[in-house]
Amino acid sequence: MGGGGGFSPISIISDIIFGAASGLSGGAHQAEPAAASRTDDDAAAEEQAAEARRKADRQKAEAALLAKARQSDRAEQAGSDAVAETLGVPSVAAAQLKARLGQ
Repeated sequence: MGGGGGFSPISIISDIIFGAASGLSGGAHQAEPAAASRTDDDAAAEEQAAEARRKADRQKAEAALLAKARQSDRAEQAGSDAVAETLGVPSVAAAQLKARLGQ
């Protein structure tokens, strides 16, 4: 009885159902790399921002140490100038300043 040649509606329906499902999951897999690359970009941006913050913090710390060292040098110089003046000896810094000003 019937010999061949026709089509099987079951195979067509299964292709439609499973083909659509695999197409959706394929689309989801294609969206994942885009999301993953955005995540990688975000992570790279966060890492760069963190590095910039660390660099700024390091520069602030260096500036604070330099200011502290200068303040210490000024205090030390002022102390040595005061000692020299009490001994009646002109201070080296005062002599250098007068030399620079041409006096």
